[in-house]
Amino acid sequence: MFAAVPLGSSLALVLLGACLVLVLVFEFSNGFHDTANAVATVIYTNSLKPVQAVVWSGLMNFMGVMVGGTAVAYALVEILPPEVLTPPNGDPAIGMLAALFITSLLWNVGTWALGIPNSSSHALIGSLVRVSIASTLRRSRPLHEGVDWSQILKVLEALLVSPVLGFALA
Repeated sequence: MFAAVPLGSSLALVLLGACLVLVLVFEFSNGFHDTANAVATVIYTNSLKPVQAVVWSGLMNFMGVMVGGTAVAYALVEILPPEVLTPPNGDPAIGMLAALFITSLLWNVGTWALGIPNSSSHALIGSLVRVSIASTLRRSRPLHEGVDWSQILKVLEALLVSPVLGFALA
C-alpha cells in the first residue's frame, strides 16, 4: 500500500508527520495511563496527596530517563529486524511504524477505558514483537531468521526481574 508513495514526496512527509503525531499521542496516553497505575497505591493508602503523588511520579520518571539514558529504548528498537525500519528495496517503513503505534495506542486506551491495569511499555513491546513477526511472515522467511528472539528474551527477562528487584529494594 505504501510502496507506491514516492520517497521525499509531500505524501510521504505527511505520512511521516502522521506517524510522529501517533508517537506523541501514544506518549501522552502513556503518561496518564502509567501514572495512574504508579500512584494509585500511595494515594489510596493516604501516604501522599494526589498532587504530591503525581509530581513525585513525574520527577522519578524524569530521573529514570536522565540516569538510565537511552539503553531501554535501544533494547526495544533492537527487537525489530533492520528491514522493518529501513527496507532494502527502498519501500517506506511507514506502514509498520503506523501499525506499531496504532495497536499500542488502541491497547493502551482500551485497557485504560476498561479500568484494566496495564503497562504502556508492555503494550509497546507486544506491538514490536507483532510487527517483527508480521514483517518476517510478509517476506516469507522462517521466524527463527527474521525475528531476533535472543533480544526478545533479554527484554522479557528484564520485565521479569525488574518487579522482583523493585520489591527487594523497597
